[in-house]
Amino acid sequence: MREREQIRRFIDVSRNVAAPFSREAGEGGGLGVFRYALIALTLLGAALRLYAAQGDLWLDEIWTLNLLERAHSFGDVFIGLHHDNNHVANSAWLYFIGPNAPVPLMRLAAVALGTLAIPAAAAASRRYCDAAGLLAAFVFAISYFFVHYGSEARGYAGMTLAVLLAYGLVDAILAEGASRRRLLALAAAIGFGTFSHLTMIEASGALALSALLRFRHCGLGRVVAVGAVAGLASLPALFCFAYGALAPDFQVGAMVPLSPAIFAEGVAGMARATLGFPRGVDDFALLGAAGLLALGLLAVLPAERRIFPAIAVFGLPLLHIAAGLPSQQYPRFHSTAAIGLALLAAEGCAALWRAGARRRRAAAILLGAFAIGGAVQLADFYRLGRGHYADAVRIMAERKEARYAVDFARGETKAVVAYHARKLGVVATAVSLAEWCASPPAFLLVVDLPDSRADHAERRSAGPQDCRAAFLRRGYFPVSGLSGFAWTLYERETNPEAEITRSAR
Repeated sequence: MREREQIRRFIDVSRNVAAPFSREAGEGGGLGVFRYALIALTLLGAALRLYAAQGDLWLDEIWTLNLLERAHSFGDVFIGLHHDNNHVANSAWLYFIGPNAPVPLMRLAAVALGTLAIPAAAAASRRYCDAAGLLAAFVFAISYFFVHYGSEARGYAGMTLAVLLAYGLVDAILAEGASRRRLLALAAAIGFGTFSHLTMIEASGALALSALLRFRHCGLGRVVAVGAVAGLASLPALFCFAYGALAPDFQVGAMVPLSPAIFAEGVAGMARATLGFPRGVDDFALLGAAGLLALGLLAVLPAERRIFPAIAVFGLPLLHIAAGLPSQQYPRFHSTAAIGLALLAAEGCAALWRAGARRRRAAAILLGAFAIGGAVQLADFYRLGRGHYADAVRIMAERKEARYAVDFARGETKAVVAYHARKLGVVATAVSLAEWCASPPAFLLVVDLPDSRADHAERRSAGPQDCRAAFLRRGYFPVSGLSGFAWTLYERETNPEAEITRSAR
């Protein structure tokens, strides 16, 4: 009898654990398991983001602080900072806490919004089935792409949360009706997302288009309501941007013209960071593999669950090509595609799991690969961070006058050095090539992109031919992932001829 009772209890527990992976959305069984699993995944995602929020501020975060020096009032955050790098919601947070706040506090808003994206993803995908909800929470919790941008003082975390909320609300409106509460919530999500980052506009367009493609099954009135709300809710942020863009002092960051290699670098980097594809794979080969995976996952989903991910993953990158948009090498410029790809991975794997034993193996393999790949990328990121700029500036501060030269991204690097020098209470002066001979630099900063094979040789020479100087390496400061620059710091030799003689011996 005892053995039978133990077997019965084991079966009951197993059913409860498996319930989210076998029941349709809205069924009552396994809700406790779903709730506790979601809480655990949300806490895991929060911990990953809090840990990632440590370290030095990098260029784009510092850039926002520099822009905020122009703000004389809170209203200037919206219409007074005439620069495309002004992510308004994030700028408002930084203005509120002040430029001298601790770095983790500066990134706390992103951590909070990035963490909230986990249950938002679960709620949106759970409308398909419970399993999809938990898997969406899993993917958004551990994906390097969302951990990284969910811990950086910029606007991408808020935009991600807004897209996921809007995705779930649009599905609810189309399936169950356009109530006033749902429409107001959709307007709030889209409005906040657009103030977080203007790429929310393309996400809103993708949601409106996905609603239009479903109109035969939900009625034209609901589709019109979604489109109207998406358009109207975007107007306040668009107005603020247009107001600044029409100003004579409006500035735009550096732009790189579109090319096949640039495009492949950005989209492949997005796919790699989102689903943990391995590094070292050719960008075009990775694009092909990610595209085939996405097509395979789309094929197993019901028609209504395919539309938004397909538009986000395939349609929007093709739109970028058609529009000839610059600077497509940055994975963050494909954030909507990353959200669509993560949703597709979660809901596609849930569909595979529910399709039978053979396909369950495929789902388990894919989820394991996503987890391992993401863990590897997170480990590299936690080890190297977004850069170690303060450490380099501390070495430069050993000299009474820290005069330095830069070999690449000169203006951007000067801004980073100036910020960290100011925080450390030291003076660091940049030397241009024209000033080099009359007042040679004591240090040379060699700047490289993240994860690049930097040439940080022990000794190198630099400067104009008439007064070329020899430098010895003082430190190498690598960086991994989606943000930051690797620095190699060199100090000028005081007697290079003697050093050359010693080396020859």
